Amino acid sequence: MITLEQYVGPHAQSKDWTEERQDNAVAMLSCVNALKAEMEADGVRFHTNPNTKTNISGKTYGGFRPQDCPQGAPTSSHKTGMGIDLYDPFNEIDAWLLSHQDRLEAHGLYIEHPSATDTWSHWTTRAPKSGRRIFYP
Repeated sequence: MITLEQYVGPHAQSKDWTEERQDNAVAMLSCVNALKAEMEADGVRFHTNPNTKTNISGKTYGGFRPQDCPQGAPTSSHKTGMGIDLYDPFNEIDAWLLSHQDRLEAHGLYIEHPSATDTWSHWTTRAPKSGRRIFYP
């Protein structure tokens, strides 16, 4: 289970970690954790990122990103509390999701296309403009 504290990481004191973004993150993590549990029950392994010591990818920016983060646009799903990058060093998570796309819809989630996310999997509760469950950034 990914906690809110793990998601916000080192940015808990940021002025950008507003109540609205925290609410977004709680809702998103509920969807993420439900799908993650389903995948684990089906044998998918979620690996621990040696940098974050969690299932969250990156060094400090795989979860919540404050507005001054150099990664992502000001309205990116990470900066609104609606997106997360999961550590996927062997691309097992994305492979499972590609073959179980109906589960994304069942959990209200969207992912960036795996061709754009080698070694991580980007999940979001915010629908892309295309409306597709698997989209290109």
